[in-house]
Amino acid sequence: MIKAADDSQLDMMWDLIDRCRTALLERGIRQWDHLYPARESVAADIADKRLYCLTASGLCRAVVTIDVQQEAECATVPWTTTEPALSVHRLCVDPAAQGCGLGRQLMDYIETYAKHYRFAGLRLDAYSGNPQALAFYRRRGYREAGLVHFPRRVMPFI
Repeated sequence: MIKAADDSQLDMMWDLIDRCRTALLERGIRQWDHLYPARESVAADIADKRLYCLTASGLCRAVVTIDVQQEAECATVPWTTTEPALSVHRLCVDPAAQGCGLGRQLMDYIETYAKHYRFAGLRLDAYSGNPQALAFYRRRGYREAGLVHFPRRVMPFI
């Protein structure tokens, strides 16, 4: 089941995101660090009904934030989609459940949501040092629109 998270789920959401951050770092992927994402951002996403949780067997197994906002660094990207565009942020799957199709389920949901609410397209970024994420989005047909450099990251986001 996928639905918007509520305030009572903050600890569970944060725990999942923190485990994903740790798993990335253990694999040498410096996509996230001790400052990003922040628990406060996750709480704000929940309060604004932008954070969605995929639950399986009563456990939160994947989360994603979707909204119409994009980081200031993305303003120079020559996007191939017109406005309004739905942006995908911080999609992560429980490290213990990766490879089971949960990321696919979340993206199916997001794509259906975007069509239902008549968004012209989807925008997302993926860390160039995360080959699994890049392959995942490419398999789904997403195209590269440009590079974005975020603070504290050695490699750009695509």
